Amino acid sequence: MANVYHSNNKDKFLLKVKEEIKHRFKDCNKIAVKIHFGEPGNKTAFKPEDIKPITDILNELDIKFFLFDSLVKYSSPRSNSKSYKNFALKKGWGKLGEIKTNDEHINVKGENLTYEVCRELVDADAVLVVSHVKGHICTGFGGAIKNLGMGALTKKTKGDIHYGGKPVFVGKCTQCGTCERACPLGTLKVKDKPVFGICYGCSDCAYACPISAIKTRVNYFDTLLAEGATIAQSRFKKAYYISFLKNITQLCDCESDPGEIIADDYGFLASTDGVAIDMAAHDIILENEGEDVFLKHNKKSGTEQVKAAEKFGMGQSKYNLIKL
Repeated sequence: MANVYHSNNKDKFLLKVKEEIKHRFKDCNKIAVKIHFGEPGNKTAFKPEDIKPITDILNELDIKFFLFDSLVKYSSPRSNSKSYKNFALKKGWGKLGEIKTNDEHINVKGENLTYEVCRELVDADAVLVVSHVKGHICTGFGGAIKNLGMGALTKKTKGDIHYGGKPVFVGKCTQCGTCERACPLGTLKVKDKPVFGICYGCSDCAYACPISAIKTRVNYFDTLLAEGATIAQSRFKKAYYISFLKNITQLCDCESDPGEIIADDYGFLASTDGVAIDMAAHDIILENEGEDVFLKHNKKSGTEQVKAAEKFGMGQSKYNLIKL
């Protein structure tokens, strides 16, 4: 069972993070800080000032590092290595350290797909995974698993995961409408059978169908995401996880408009275990909000990916919460 450190006090949290990094990364020459620089227009994604206290710690400990994110499949400045890096520089990220944005990779065959894992992360002496906890249209909830299950993989693999989670009608429809109600985009309509409109591959309709008349093309989105995250982590030499529970929006940082804030801020988390830190973040938010805000706003709680990642061996969902 992994320790998950939690604090609403930034100074106390940073002292613990410094102690942990000093211990975990003491023999590392250069580490990768896995970050998300935000989609253009997004006002709630990480800003350089959010991450500066962490890079300050790395500088104080004389640990060389670079900031990394992979490219995206959809139309955006973030789909091209040069334009994404230029965007990050304009936002001021270059003041913290070297920025790398590319799709160089190694191939790793999994149970469901062959995943392209970003070489920059594989070649680094360690990976510091810094995640912004928020909602997500496909997973309900996004944190460390999402940060690696998308962000540590190439844009081709991102596309493969979305495509693999898309629905296929395979049976006789009873027109119960359950799948229509489950669609977070509201684009699935039941007529004589389900008619799939705009689809991101969340797999919610496949989960929901009471007679299993809807299947996925490869497997559930959450399963593919979790497998990708597990495979990525398995190729890291060392890893440590930090999560921010602030600006918790309905949608993710890949959206120019991430939607409304759906929960209050609940501080910071740190752990050696990416599954445990996500489970702790989810528990803290739901306990304090008094309801499942992710299920309410995105029609999926978000623990599906956590359970899948645990089954793949990425980490454990049980944790020891230590409040600082």
